[in-house]
Amino acid sequence: MKEKWLVHLCILLLCSVEDGKQKTVALWKIGFYGIFVMGTFIGEVLFQGENIYEKSVFALMGSIPGILFFIISKASEEAIGYGDCWIILLMGLSVGIWNTLCILSMALFGAFLWAVFIFVRNRGRKDREIPFLPFLTMGMAGAYMWMI
Repeated sequence: MKEKWLVHLCILLLCSVEDGKQKTVALWKIGFYGIFVMGTFIGEVLFQGENIYEKSVFALMGSIPGILFFIISKASEEAIGYGDCWIILLMGLSVGIWNTLCILSMALFGAFLWAVFIFVRNRGRKDREIPFLPFLTMGMAGAYMWMI
């Protein structure tokens, strides 16, 4: 279980470095993350004997935050990037809704604190974009540390 979370963390770290520098995430990285999520799903059902029905419900419930982020992204003309939405959707499919909400809570709180810092430092200018994946990675790291 912890190993799966560590791989999530590594993939998010890889994506967040690119998002922090270029404000974009390569499609191949998102695809690789999707393959990892599908592989763990199949592995847990075939090799760990998990019930496929319960695992499917768990995954579908976990996808709800990602779907909501896609809706928000569409409504806000991509104020939240689709790469962030895909990462949240895939993460939710793998770790479930409650863990995803916990990770998102930590990430949103971190992004809020950083936005306040930037706002104060720039004396009220609001024209700065903040990449979200580094905060999502920190949220995942916090959740992982909570598990240990």
